[in-house]
Amino acid sequence: MNSSFVNKMEAAMIYLYQILASQSEVQLSQKYTQETNKFTTIIVFERYISDTKTIFLYGYDSNSQIIIKQQHYKLDELVTNLNYYLMTVKDFLQQILIQNQEICIHFINYASVIETENLQIKQEAYKLIELPFPKSKIILWMENKKALQFPNDYLQIQISFNQLALLKIERNLIQNLEIYEQFTIKQITQIQEIHKQFLQRLTLCEQQVETFNFLSLIKDITLIQDIPEEIEYLAQFLMNLPQYTCQETVIMIAKLKLYKQNVIQKKTVNQQKLKINEYIEITKTDINLFKEEKNCHFPKRGENSQKCKVCQKNGRKVRKSSFVCEACQKHYKLNVTLCTTKCFKLFHLNPAKYLRRKSRAKKTKIEE
Repeated sequence: MNSSFVNKMEAAMIYLYQILASQSEVQLSQKYTQETNKFTTIIVFERYISDTKTIFLYGYDSNSQIIIKQQHYKLDELVTNLNYYLMTVKDFLQQILIQNQEICIHFINYASVIETENLQIKQEAYKLIELPFPKSKIILWMENKKALQFPNDYLQIQISFNQLALLKIERNLIQNLEIYEQFTIKQITQIQEIHKQFLQRLTLCEQQVETFNFLSLIKDITLIQDIPEEIEYLAQFLMNLPQYTCQETVIMIAKLKLYKQNVIQKKTVNQQKLKINEYIEITKTDINLFKEEKNCHFPKRGENSQKCKVCQKNGRKVRKSSFVCEACQKHYKLNVTLCTTKCFKLFHLNPAKYLRRKSRAKKTKIEE
């Protein structure tokens, strides 16, 4: 699995956790972690999603039901190469064992999604038990195949009519094999109940992810846009965060939506402030243009009220104005009296039209 994707998923989980931690009903640590008891039991299982033809490997703590590891593979990649599948599972278990040195791993329904009839891959199952972690124990659950042959130092326990469990034991250290088998069956029965609850919870979380469009919410809040579409990965947020926040999933999503809404409102206000600041800067820039005399065409109140130059040329009704153009006054050496509404603009579009004398017309400036 792409390491960059893992980092982005972890970053998103930490970010969401920090948001929820500030609104939690209990006191939380400042940093999101997935700490597990090194003596705990970790349940590993396979899950096939037919819509995407994808196999998911999950590993979760049996006490907290926190997912500690998760991977996905396309079915075609594994079916065509069984050795690759074996190496994939081996690597998955090794990464769990490296972080948890003294644990018991229950791998449920081993290889059930790959080969239901072919015994080859199940026959290789015992090699997983021999991973070099002596303080840990691996128990494999698999479909019961009478043709399977394992070494004598492996204990095969019938779980049900169609399932058996395989584990490696040192027979010379076990005084009563029957009692040991009963103890193991009792442990497996407890795991079965835990796993049943976990699957129900996972299914519920996936439904809520779809109902509340959690994918869009994650992207909007974390700004991580390339989170994959697989709903099972998004459910990981729901499976982990509520454990720490003591919040129901519906409440958690409602608070995240409220956070998103507040962020959008804050962003809108900031944008409005930015627009106002930009407007002020633009206005200042426009005003600066008038500092140059050649562009300083601005109405200035004159000493007397005189006839408007434009009204005299165009209109039947000639109005008087007490305003002159300051720049034109300096340039043409006369008072250019203009109405401050429409006439002021018309004059500067074509000054020569409104200056009667030819000498003035030659001297007129062309306004662009």
